[in-house]
Amino acid sequence: MAEQIRSNLKIVGNTTTSGGYFRHVGVTGECKFTGDVDCQKLSLTGELKVLGNLHADELKITGECAIEGRVEGSSLKGRGELKIASDLKIERIRFTGNLAVKGHCESENLHIFGAIQVEGLLSADQLEIGLYGPSIAKEVGGGSIIIKRSTAAKIVGLMKPRQDAYFVAELIEGDLVDLQNAKAGIVRGKHVIIGADCEINTVEYLDTLEIHKGAKVRQQIKL
Repeated sequence: MAEQIRSNLKIVGNTTTSGGYFRHVGVTGECKFTGDVDCQKLSLTGELKVLGNLHADELKITGECAIEGRVEGSSLKGRGELKIASDLKIERIRFTGNLAVKGHCESENLHIFGAIQVEGLLSADQLEIGLYGPSIAKEVGGGSIIIKRSTAAKIVGLMKPRQDAYFVAELIEGDLVDLQNAKAGIVRGKHVIIGADCEINTVEYLDTLEIHKGAKVRQQIKL
C-alpha cells in the first residue's frame, strides 16, 4: 500500500481541525484535533488536545498537551504538562514538567525532571527521574533505574522540590536500582542502592546492597 501523501500544517491562534497524515505540524496557540494524528514532526508552543491517537516521529512540547488515545514515536522532548489517556511508547524521552499516563509507559531512554504518574508499567532500558513533585507507577522495570530528588530545579527555573516529592510503586526491578525519596513494596536488582528518605518493605538483591542510614528497609533478601 502506498504511503499517504503528507503535507505541512501550521496553526496559529485558536483552531479546531480534523486529524490526518502530515509531514510537520506546528502549533502556536491553542489547537484541538478531532481525530487521529500521524506526523513526522510535531512542534507545540501553547495548548494541544488530540481526540484520538498520536504518532509523531519527533515530538517537541512547550506548554500543555492532552491525548485521548495512545502516543507512539521516536523522540519526545520539551517542558510543560503531558497527559495521555492510554499507552505511551517512545524510544527517547527527555521532559521537564509533569507526565501523566493512564496506561503503560515504555521507552529505551527516559529522563524526567519533575513529576510522573503511570497507572500501569513504567519500563525503560535507561530510566532517570529527578523528582520535585509527587510521582507514582504501579510497577517499574528496566536496566538502569535512577530515581532521586531533583537538584536541577534552580537551573531550569522551576520551583524547589516539594516536601511530598516521593516516588511510590508496588515493584521496582532492574539491573541497577539507585533510589532516593522512594516508597515501594519490593525493590529487586543486581546492584541496589537505597538512599535517603526511602521506605521499602522488601529488598531482593543479587550482588550488592547499600542502605543509607536515613532509609527504612523492613526486609533484605540475598538472591
